[in-house]
Amino acid sequence: MSEQYEIRILGTAYNVTTSENRDTVEKTARMVDETMRELMNRNPRASVTMAAIYAAIQFADEKRRSDETADNLRAQLRSYLEDMNKLRLELDEARRRRD
Repeated sequence: MSEQYEIRILGTAYNVTTSENRDTVEKTARMVDETMRELMNRNPRASVTMAAIYAAIQFADEKRRSDETADNLRAQLRSYLEDMNKLRLELDEARRRRD
């Protein structure tokens, strides 16, 4: 079920409708707010729009890197499972030959 929450980014209120809980929405809003403030502090001439675009690029890059890491971990896990299955077959074969 969707809920509507009010969040504040750089002092401006925004209404967000989401199925996430309030705590998650507030944490996300704080992360966006802090990132944009940090970017604007580093470049005082940056507009809110520029800070939003830079923040979006930063978040997209973090997501891309996280996705790549997750893909690598899934591939590694698949490899381990394949190795485990091969070893299980070898063990079963060795037990059959022994008996």
